[in-house]
Parts: sequence; C-alpha cells; structure tokens
Amino acid sequence: MRRNRKRQVYAKVLPRSVAGLIVLMVTLVLVYWVMDSKCAQLGQEIRKCEQKIQMLDAEYAREESRWSEKNTPEKLEEAMLQHGIAMSYPVADQVVRMDASGLPIEGQLSLARFKRSQSATERVVKTLPK
Repeated sequence: MRRNRKRQVYAKVLPRSVAGLIVLMVTLVLVYWVMDSKCAQLGQEIRKCEQKIQMLDAEYAREESRWSEKNTPEKLEEAMLQHGIAMSYPVADQVVRMDASGLPIEGQLSLARFKRSQSATERVVKTLPK
C-alpha cells in the first residue's frame, strides 16, 4: 500500500530577527496610540474642570457682590423692618463695657442708670400672693 505523504518545503520568508523587529515596532505603535488617546481623554477632562472652575469663580463673584450690596446699613435696616424688627444703634447709656475678667468697668453711665433703676424698684412694697 502506498502512503499519502506530503512534501515538506523548508522556506524562510523572514529571518527571526526581522520578524521580532516588526512585532516590536507594531507593539510600540499600539502602545503609543493607546497613550495618545488616554492623554487626549485626560486633556478633555482637564478642560471641563477648568471651565467648571471658571463658572464657579464667576458665580462666587456675583454672589459676593450681591452680599456686599445687601450689607449696606440702609439695606440692613430695610430688611429688619420688613421682618418686623425695629433696631437702632445703642446710645451711650445702653453700652456696658467689660474688663478681661468679665466684670463691668466701674464709672460707666449705663451702670449708674441700671443701679438707679434697681434702687427704684426695690422701694416698692412687694405683696405676697394668697
């Protein structure tokens, strides 16, 4: 019986060093392509974040100007009146200055007025409830 034998042809298309060099070059091109796309993606993210920062800075400036506009004495007084709060700056006999230990400093007009009002209320006879 006759066997079916295939002929084997030994032919070198490329030497191994050249094939290895080509594979290395293709690998380097793919790595460069991946790194380039990643850098482009990160660049877009950075641009978005910078735009967001600029938007927030502009919003901060607007809110700060609105706040400083509302902090004028006239606007504060108007806002308090709208809320039913009638306040004014204290006069000299309403201010009590304290020392470092937390006690009132002697010789103040406000203390003299307070002591006078205390002594006036003590003169009134108190009645006990039945």
